[in-house]
Amino acid sequence: MRSPRDLALMIGALLVAMLVTSPLPTYLWGPTALLLAAIPGTRIMNRVRHRAEDRIRREQAAGEDS
Repeated sequence: MRSPRDLALMIGALLVAMLVTSPLPTYLWGPTALLLAAIPGTRIMNRVRHRAEDRIRREQAAGEDS
C-alpha cells in the first residue's frame, strides 16, 4: 500500500468493527469483527490493486513508446 489513507481506512474499519461488537459475548467478538471488517477491507484492497494495475499499464505503455 502506498497511500496512508488506505491504511487509515483499513485500521478504521477494524476499529469500528471492534466497537460494534463490544456489547456481544466475548466468544463472538472475533468472528463478528472479522466479518464486519472484511467487507470494507476487501473493497479497499480491490481499489489498491486496481491502482497498482493501472500504474503498471501506464509504465509499460511509456516503455513501449520510447
